[in-house]
Amino acid sequence: MQNSMEAKLMLQQAKPAARMAAKQARKKWTKFLFPYLCLLPAFLCFAVFQFFPFFRTLYLSFFLTDSEGRAKAFRGLKNFTMLFLSENYRQVMQNTFLFAGIVIVFSLFLGFLTANLANIKGRGFRMFPMLFTMPVAAAAGSVSLLFEKMFDPTMGIVNKLLHTDIRWFSDPNIALYTVAAITVWMMSGSNFLYLYAGLKNVPKELLESAEVDGAGGFVKILHITLPCLSPMVFFVLITDIIAAFQAFTQVQVITQGGPGNATSVMVYSIYRDAFFNFRFGPAAAQSVLLFAIIFVITLIQFKNEKRMVHYE
Repeated sequence: MQNSMEAKLMLQQAKPAARMAAKQARKKWTKFLFPYLCLLPAFLCFAVFQFFPFFRTLYLSFFLTDSEGRAKAFRGLKNFTMLFLSENYRQVMQNTFLFAGIVIVFSLFLGFLTANLANIKGRGFRMFPMLFTMPVAAAAGSVSLLFEKMFDPTMGIVNKLLHTDIRWFSDPNIALYTVAAITVWMMSGSNFLYLYAGLKNVPKELLESAEVDGAGGFVKILHITLPCLSPMVFFVLITDIIAAFQAFTQVQVITQGGPGNATSVMVYSIYRDAFFNFRFGPAAAQSVLLFAIIFVITLIQFKNEKRMVHYE
């Protein structure tokens, strides 16, 4: 009898402890799962709008499709090999690399130049930040239409100022360079914002010390400003590479890849193959190839980050 009473007493004492342990376990799991539950909506959005299109494109790149984009026959790597055997597509790739090289170099230079101008103290320079950020606020389609009118060979203001009749968009020798120049202006605004913010973090003590030692403006830029600005330059360079290789709106609005194939770049070629020729397999292969090019270039940049960037 006494043993039975002791067992009941021990059981009654154990129940609250068990409830407490279970409650703590539930609380621990809730605390662990809560951040992932908060991330679930964002993950679903990425899955629907990023992951699914990516893997669907990768899948279609190995198939021949019908006009509605349904896979019909497996082709293996034939979609890719046909791209490299096509003379037109080799020109598209050449156009893309030339276009991207021009845009990346000159937009970065223009952004750095305007950031330094806006960083000069003085009454006349206060309006520069507002002026140099204008390209950020302008829609790409609207800007493309505006520049198309400005470079019109008969009515455009550019030819009137130069007193010439250059056909900026219909001459295959200069059309790509003209579109690249427009893109440089379009990208200069975002480059200015990032680099201008970076210049504000350059220690003034270093600049003042260098000035006392007799360093000129170019020496200060080369040995102080650029090393301090290198993390921001590294970031801007990555975004510029991605934007330059993905340029589309200005080509589609102004030249439609012409004259001939002179301004056709990779993204416009993807658009034309997919939505005009309904060749979704080759278009998907071009998309995968473009992704691979950007990925490799970005990977090379990150591999060389320690040599390019100074964090101290």
